[in-house]
Amino acid sequence: MAIPFNGSGLGSPALWHVRSTWRFGVPSRYEAPVDPDAANNAHAYMVQMVGWNRRVLELGAASGHVTRALIAQSCRVTAVEYDPEAAPELRKIAQDVVIGDLNIPSTLAALQPEFDVVLAGDVLEHLMDPQSVLNRVTSLLAPGGRVVVSLPHIAHVDVRLSLLQGRFDYSEWGLLDATHIRFFTLKRVMETVKRAGLVMTELKRVRIPAFESELRVDRASVPTAVLDAALADPEAETYQFVFTAVRDDGDFRTEQLANRNLELQAEMDRILIEQHLAQIESDARALSDAEATARADARADDEGSQRAIAEEQLRALRQSRTFRYTSLPRKMYKRIRTSWS
Repeated sequence: MAIPFNGSGLGSPALWHVRSTWRFGVPSRYEAPVDPDAANNAHAYMVQMVGWNRRVLELGAASGHVTRALIAQSCRVTAVEYDPEAAPELRKIAQDVVIGDLNIPSTLAALQPEFDVVLAGDVLEHLMDPQSVLNRVTSLLAPGGRVVVSLPHIAHVDVRLSLLQGRFDYSEWGLLDATHIRFFTLKRVMETVKRAGLVMTELKRVRIPAFESELRVDRASVPTAVLDAALADPEAETYQFVFTAVRDDGDFRTEQLANRNLELQAEMDRILIEQHLAQIESDARALSDAEATARADARADDEGSQRAIAEEQLRALRQSRTFRYTSLPRKMYKRIRTSWS
């Protein structure tokens, strides 16, 4: 899964950052290089959260797009992948490769608890029992280790609006990928993390505005009151959650600090969004002013052109015999000429 907002809609780079996958026996369809510096992008967030020079267990490595980005950060990656056909390419880049089904507990049985980071990007939603898998991989963390996870948000506003229209249409990719068998809201994410004995320490969001996802909800079909109600939820335009979590050591202060950190991150997100919206409004006003100026210039040019044509016609008329012998008073022509000036 995955996908996501640099101010764009369908067909934009924002909607095509998802990586290829044949995991769980599903044909490859999420393929794109990873830009670690990309904004509003789940893969970029994950790579940033992993950091440099880490021992990483990457679940669902697929064809290795994220793996390569991690290796570029001097990480040593053990890649876990369902599709055996991906193994030759992964073995070229990963330190170790495990081919197997994450739904089967024995797949990871040979691994030791030596990883600084366990990365599960766009994986848990495809599993029969994501809670059990998260519990198992948590046990593979070295002391001080963390998990980094991305998950699609099933309560995105476009899904809600589709449901109100009686639609829940599976597709080949995106929020309603046909291979998704588990769905997550923020509440469900937090519960899953807690049940795994983890404390969330960082949470980022990939946001896509209403009507700009792959679900193609028609804006004209949604009453304003309904849209306003859907957007009242602060998570309505959250497309994906990307987070880090560490083991809960039972120290109340750890949980307090983690919660405070999340609150500060949320406040920073709010400030950045407000700044972004203010900039958009400023740009919109500047564009409106520029359009008004352009229209005024166009009218002036048009009027000037019409005036020049009229004056040329008047000069021709003055030189004509018809004008010289007209019975109309000359003062009327003078008045007409003055009105053109």
